[in-house]
Amino acid sequence: MRNIKLIVLICIGLNYGGFGHAQSRDVVTQKKELEQIKQEIDGAQRNLDSLRNVEKKVLKEISDYEQKANINKTVLDRLTKQLSGLRRNIDHSKGQLETAESSYNATKGRYISNLTHYYSATRNPAVTLKGDLALEKEYLLRKIYLKALSHRYRERLTVTEKSWQQAQNDYSGLLSEKDRVDKAASQKKREFTVISSQKAGKEKDLSRVRQKKESEADRLVTLSEAARQMEELIIRLEKERADRERGQRPTSFVYETGNFVSYKGVLTPPAKGTITEGFGWKTDPITKLKSYSPGIKIQGPKSGRVLATAPGVIAYVGNLRGYGNFVIIEHEDGYYSTIAGIGSLYVDKNQIVEKSEVIGVTESGLVKYELRRGKEPVDPVEWVKLESLK
Repeated sequence: MRNIKLIVLICIGLNYGGFGHAQSRDVVTQKKELEQIKQEIDGAQRNLDSLRNVEKKVLKEISDYEQKANINKTVLDRLTKQLSGLRRNIDHSKGQLETAESSYNATKGRYISNLTHYYSATRNPAVTLKGDLALEKEYLLRKIYLKALSHRYRERLTVTEKSWQQAQNDYSGLLSEKDRVDKAASQKKREFTVISSQKAGKEKDLSRVRQKKESEADRLVTLSEAARQMEELIIRLEKERADRERGQRPTSFVYETGNFVSYKGVLTPPAKGTITEGFGWKTDPITKLKSYSPGIKIQGPKSGRVLATAPGVIAYVGNLRGYGNFVIIEHEDGYYSTIAGIGSLYVDKNQIVEKSEVIGVTESGLVKYELRRGKEPVDPVEWVKLESLK
């Protein structure tokens, strides 16, 4: 979005230089351009207000996600405590189940043993006891005793069996409850993870919105400064026009090809590096604000060389906040190149430069480059020799 800031001063430079066939236009036109800057200021203020509204919206969304996360965390903590209690109960229930099973097996063993003794003792007694009343009486008493003992252990077996069955049911119930709480806790963990991720995403959005808001605020200040500079330049432009009318002439420039289109695809890039921003309209995915870039940005090494992309004459040398030093080079056939982001300049206004001539070094390594035919910007990527960027 900041590239918009250059449009105005580029136009000033194009009209201010007055080289070759390019003629200075009427001061009225410059005043119209000043009005355009003021419209840009109004647009920047609207964008800033929009970004503030987006910031409030994102903050509200973050607050909502945080509230959901806190509720989710509270439920998750409760389920975790419930699971801890269930595990203790399951361990206790398992011990009771093992005790009940052991008691049942022991009672069952005694019951079977007593039944075995009972049936062994009562088998064919008539043969052995015939005619012996004392033995017969003893046999009957023993039979009654064994029968009663068997009946007693059968009742005990029934009780222990019921206890064992109840312990099994309690244990199974606790396991089922643990599975249910486990599933609920897992679901809450997933929800908490998703909500936390969404909240983190919104926090990143908030950071980007705030950066854009700061950038837009800086842009607003820069445009205001550009408007001030424009007013000063209009005064200077009127003076230079008056000087030209008194007979002064601009520096002449001999065209090399007479056909600037022949440079298409082979222009020298202004710096080596990587193109980080392209040409044209873009829509911000967060704020949905549209911005136009009349050129490209090239990120290269700090203090890297800055080159003239084609033969020409330095039509304008200036400085703009956020861009540092920049130059406008007038080429043939009404083409102009603007190179910004220069730390140290090696050229002055009205100086003739050759293709690939070093005109300065970068300040931070970031170079802004625009190419225009008259006032109309063209995509520099279609003109520069891309392999020379490396």
